[in-house]
Amino acid sequence: MLKIISADNFDLIRSFVDFPETLYRGDDRYVPYMRRDLIRTLNDLVLRKKTYTALLATDGDRILGRILFTVEKNKQLATDRCGFFSLFECVNDQKVCNLLLDETVSRLKQSGAEYLSGTYFPHDPDNRRGILYRGFERAPLIFTSYNPPYYNELLSTYGLQKHTDAYEYRIDFDKIDLDKLASLADYVKKRCKFHIDTVDWAHLDRDIADVHTVMQAASNEVIYQETPSIEALSAVVKQWRRFLCKDYILIARTDADDTPIGFAMALPDFFELFRKMRGRLDLKGIGAFLIHRKKIRALRAILQYVVPDYQSKGAVIALYHAMLDAAVRNGVTYAEAGTMMEQNDKANRAVRSVGGELERVYRIYYGAIQP
Repeated sequence: MLKIISADNFDLIRSFVDFPETLYRGDDRYVPYMRRDLIRTLNDLVLRKKTYTALLATDGDRILGRILFTVEKNKQLATDRCGFFSLFECVNDQKVCNLLLDETVSRLKQSGAEYLSGTYFPHDPDNRRGILYRGFERAPLIFTSYNPPYYNELLSTYGLQKHTDAYEYRIDFDKIDLDKLASLADYVKKRCKFHIDTVDWAHLDRDIADVHTVMQAASNEVIYQETPSIEALSAVVKQWRRFLCKDYILIARTDADDTPIGFAMALPDFFELFRKMRGRLDLKGIGAFLIHRKKIRALRAILQYVVPDYQSKGAVIALYHAMLDAAVRNGVTYAEAGTMMEQNDKANRAVRSVGGELERVYRIYYGAIQP
């Protein structure tokens, strides 16, 4: 019999994490989460802190769907009580989807939530944000979403609506005039009197503080998250340090006094390795990581921030040039940039100005919760 249960113990959390292995079996575009990290995260959020709720749709011993949700502030919907959902996975069955979302809405209503919105990754709105709506042909790059096309039909048939789309751009190196981009970047840096540094691991606390300063100043009404604290930024760097390359972590500072005015970061496409590792850090997975990490030929630019005084002066172009120049030196042949909210005109224009072409669209859904 079809029913919804809470993943409220360690064994059910593991079942929650492992469900996609069955759902995506045979689909080589799917990238599993790092299993150990996700289990640890959910044990903390669901079992220890109890700030998130995890639900499973089951039919006897079979798992047919899952969802994770919490209640937080949503500045776009002007509410302090929004139900954010994430890690949504479901078989192609409207009845299963409806039952899973009905239970989610019922529990959110008990918490006083006014809206349901998603999908987002816990603690990190830039990570695997939105339901993939367009761009299923190519395997996703690191920390972007992937799902079957039917997810959009399941959610819209249930009654959720588009809130906004997020864009991911393709950057083909053979279509970019890097010499022309270099000349433009040099002109901008000289005219606006700033330079670009790579992160300095020996002075990481200073660099994280500078990044935080830029993010605070650059945040606006179309950026879908509050600026993370310095402590949160430090935690993210610590968690992902083994995946970071200093060549792609760039901070723009004024020539006069090193005041930070811009920040950009890209990651090599470790999803290519995660597929080989099957989401596991066992002996086979570690071996795949060590063998193939130097062979990655794709890059994803995931963050770009410039303070308002420099947003219309070409600083983003200079940051992108520094990133692409490093990518060429490292043998990268393909890159993507994003995701940018569709209404974030400055960010979208910036990536198009360096040759970006729209590759994927990720849709964020929402619906009002009736009192």
